Amino acid sequence: MSLESKREWILPKKTKKDFVDYLLESRKIFKKDDFLNPSISQIYPWKKLHDSRKAAKSLLESVENGEKIVIHADYDADGICACSLLWDFLYRDLAKHLKKEISVLPYIPNRIEQGYGLTEDSLKDVLDLGAQLVISVDCGVRDKELIKKFRSERSLKFVITDHHQPPEGVLENLDYPLVHQMYPGKEYPQREICGTAVVFLLIQAIKELAGMESKISESTKGLDLVALATVTDIMPLVDINRVFVSYGLKQIREYKRIGLRSLILRAGIEPKDIEAYHLGYIIGPRINAAGRIGSPMEAVRLLVSEDESKCKEISNELENLNFDRQKITQEILEKAKESVNPDSKLISIIGKDWHEGVIGLVAGKLQEEYYRPVLVATENEGVIKGSARSISGFNITKALEKFSKYLYRYGGHELAAGFTLKIEESERFVNEITEYAEKKISDEQLKPKLNIDLALETEDISYDFIHRLKLLEPFGFGNPKPTICLQNLIIVKKNVIGKESNHLKLLVKGNGIDLLPLLLFGCQDDVEKLNIDDSIDVVGYPDINVWNGNESIQFNVKEWRFSK
Repeated sequence: MSLESKREWILPKKTKKDFVDYLLESRKIFKKDDFLNPSISQIYPWKKLHDSRKAAKSLLESVENGEKIVIHADYDADGICACSLLWDFLYRDLAKHLKKEISVLPYIPNRIEQGYGLTEDSLKDVLDLGAQLVISVDCGVRDKELIKKFRSERSLKFVITDHHQPPEGVLENLDYPLVHQMYPGKEYPQREICGTAVVFLLIQAIKELAGMESKISESTKGLDLVALATVTDIMPLVDINRVFVSYGLKQIREYKRIGLRSLILRAGIEPKDIEAYHLGYIIGPRINAAGRIGSPMEAVRLLVSEDESKCKEISNELENLNFDRQKITQEILEKAKESVNPDSKLISIIGKDWHEGVIGLVAGKLQEEYYRPVLVATENEGVIKGSARSISGFNITKALEKFSKYLYRYGGHELAAGFTLKIEESERFVNEITEYAEKKISDEQLKPKLNIDLALETEDISYDFIHRLKLLEPFGFGNPKPTICLQNLIIVKKNVIGKESNHLKLLVKGNGIDLLPLLLFGCQDDVEKLNIDDSIDVVGYPDINVWNGNESIQFNVKEWRFSK
């Protein structure tokens, strides 16, 4: 692997502004004080969330009548967290407050056999569980006709909570509660929140109507799961999402949820060190692995369990599942690469008997490597299911819509989508969508670009600079870690490190008095390319290295190029 850049670097204009102010302005964040000082008080009240009062009232009526409630969730990390949060509240907290047992069960459909959202099959399952009221979490906004059928034919009651984009017209004349932050004309002040955040706000509504303490504070249960879901569901870390993640991380570091603590420790992280990065790239994938290739209900059990030994057991299972998921993904990725035509502006691959739970990951990895839209599908038992990933400027969901006559189902957003393809139309579909992409995508769009936030000198990289950068945390989608460029660095010392000699530590001379250490991880192909006296430019991020109680500044390199 090489870290030598293949992208065009877009350098920022020079500015005399304070770099924190400059970064906030460039990201169109104008409420500086709110951003730099996230406060619980910044969370907009539940009363601004459409149908939250109506849904809370409906749930409390079912509880009062002793009806069986089933929580119908999605199988990803957001759905799992939302399901865990709501079940824990109803079964434990509300039941304790009301001094009565509440009959509530969690339910998550099988990803491969039943698919996403409410389906005929999944609703038959909840009826078999004895459900009288179904509350959906992270799904259901598109299922109006199905809900209508089961309400009229089976007398099943519904409360829908979701956060996905509502389709046009589906919200007209609803006769059941729909708790949704994007309800047309009645939008919540922050439109981009995850399904778990919607459930968290609904819980506060239930608390108030039930006479419980409903004011949100740092210790309000569930902020940890909202933080995890917000990061894993790639919500922008601005506005109240920044508040949710900031305070959710505090709860996680305080060991308040046994199962989450167990999973974090099993992943080799100390809870006190947990950051948003760990949620997105280490903890989230372990939760998601249950939904991809295992049983998502095991992840729910982990997040609600109060039995430490049981949590350790499930954490071990999820760790092994995640390892298996990585292995399966890599195997399918290698097979898929055999069919890649790098000259095509759209890559389309249909495999046979590939695991459906990982094809989206495979599509994402191919898109990253070849930087063009990618469709990856698999034919299993006469059905073709696929995932799509795209590049900026080519809306993949609209492209699928254009050829929807060849599809049974499809859905998603600009850069990612899923679809089910009619097997007899597969060749025609591939040919036509590929031809469409060839016409619509310019050669310029296929040239990957790297937008750099700050172009600095080595003398700018100081302890104070690094500490001030931390004011911008937590980093993630919508508030990424700043990309910092250093140019015209002369290599004065080179060390090959790591058991497999696949990392580099370089000492470089810039314009400052001191030499700056650069760290390049996983760059075995660069070991022979980079040598003493070479002049290079790098993009990365500075950090403070602590070793044996001593602190030193280092710069972690993400990409490099020879200076021009």
